[in-house]
Formats: sequence, structure tokens, C-alpha cells
Amino acid sequence: MPLFTVTDGALRSIPQVRPGPELYEFEIQELIWGNVEAFYGADLLPICKDQRISTGGRPDVVCLDESGRVVIFEVKRSIERAQLAQCLEYAGWARRANLDELSALHHAGPDAFFEAWLEFTGSSTPVVVNPSPILVLVAQDFDDRTSGALAFLTENSVPVFTVPVKVFAAADHERIYLIDSDFDDSVAVAEEHVGRARPTAYRFRGERVSVAHLVEAGFLDVGEAIEYRRAREGKVFTATITTDGQIQVEDGRVFSSLSRAATTLAGLIALPGWQVWTAPQRGGKRLEDLRRDFLDQAAASES
Repeated sequence: MPLFTVTDGALRSIPQVRPGPELYEFEIQELIWGNVEAFYGADLLPICKDQRISTGGRPDVVCLDESGRVVIFEVKRSIERAQLAQCLEYAGWARRANLDELSALHHAGPDAFFEAWLEFTGSSTPVVVNPSPILVLVAQDFDDRTSGALAFLTENSVPVFTVPVKVFAAADHERIYLIDSDFDDSVAVAEEHVGRARPTAYRFRGERVSVAHLVEAGFLDVGEAIEYRRAREGKVFTATITTDGQIQVEDGRVFSSLSRAATTLAGLIALPGWQVWTAPQRGGKRLEDLRRDFLDQAAASES
């Protein structure tokens, strides 16, 4: 897909960056680590990147979702048969992994892992690992034979998903990333995850539901306050909704992601943003509940 800018009425193409090992095996890996929601569409707890696992090999990024499913991201310039076989071996490891093994891999150590895991799941006891991992393959392209193998796996409900990513170089030397992810935000209820192949889709007219959709439909107001309460520490963080549906915190910083706003304020690595933010003016409802209400109304109006 070519990209263009307009200068004095003339279209100028934005060149695509030629793939090299530093681009996909390093730059994209780092972007996933710091922005997992953009590639996956749901909040995950990052565990490690490029760490050797017990069966050998070094998965690019390992995460957990709230049900305890291990989510493995593997980044390649092009996914071919050999790389696919390697990725499936990682999934085999993830089926047998436990919390102790994951805590040993955690980037900040075992103690930090269990503290972060309890905070992320909102539980008083650690959620155990769900033996149904998810594999996410990120690449510029996938060759025909690999695409056929992936189609067979997905048609048989094997949770292997692809995220094509193309990188472009703008005139000001900034990168433009085209992330073609089919994932959408999910509400992480443990029972709903058992045997489920992908996160629950929350889409409205072909787009992922955002805070802006809730504002436009009147489920939130511009300038309305939302809260994130950390009961363990007795802290309450507040923010307001901007005109374009972003989240502005007390010090003036603005975030497009509910998760990023919460994690930045709390100094944590990951939080399920739709779940931790509430709307005091609407009976303390969680934003994920307002999202459900919005979608229920949209479905009723279109039926």
C-alpha cells in the first residue's frame, strides 16, 4: 500500500524502508515491548524479550493475558516454513510453562513478577497459567506456502495469528508504521478465555471501539472526570476526557490509550485500561461497562 503526502498540491510518495535485521529483529521487537496493545489490541503483561527458555530458543517477546494465557510474539522480516516451525516449538513450551518459570524469565525478577501479576489481574492470589497459548507472528510479509499452512492452522482453531507490518520513512526522518492487526480489545474474564482462540472483538462500523466513540454517543462527556483507584496503596488517580476522546491527566499529559495513562501514573509496566478506569459521574461504572452499553445500544438501533 503506497503512502503519499501533499506538498503544494502535488502528491509525493513516502518510501518504504527496506527490511534488514536491525529493522524487524530489533526495532519492531522494541516497539512491541513498549506498545503491545497496538500490535495485539488488548492489554497484556510483558514478561521478557529475547530470553532463552528451558527448551532452547529465544522468543522475541513473551507476555501473559489476564486469564493466564502465554502470548508469544515472534518478529521476522519474512515468515517462512523454518521460522513457522520454530514458532510452533515456542508454543509447545508455553503449553507447559508455569508461573515459577515465567517469574524467573521476568525482566525485573520473580518478586516484581508476582507483584505485577496480582496488580494486572486484580486478584489476591496468582492466576495460574492457562495451557492454551497464543502465537502472534509479526513480519513484513508471509510467503505463499507459509500462508497456506497458517490458513490450515487457523481454520482448525489453532491460535496462531499474523500481524503484517510495513515501515515507511517520512521526509522529517520520522518512521510511519502500518500495523495491519486483526486483533481487537477484549474484556478479560477468565471463564471466557477457556478454549477461546482470540480476544473478544469490540468493533463499531469496522473500527475498534475507542473512548471517542463513547463521547460521540453521549456515554462520556468532554471534560468529564474518570478515576483509577489503587486500593492497596489508597491512591486515586484522576483524568479528564478531551474533545477528541483522549485522556488528559492532572499534570497536563495526554494519552490516547487508557492502559498507557494508567500505567504511567502508577509507574507499572501494564494494566487493563478499560477495566481500571471508572466514571464517578455515572455511578462509578467501569469504562468497559460503558463500552458494553454503547455496543448494546448500537446493536439495538441497527436491528
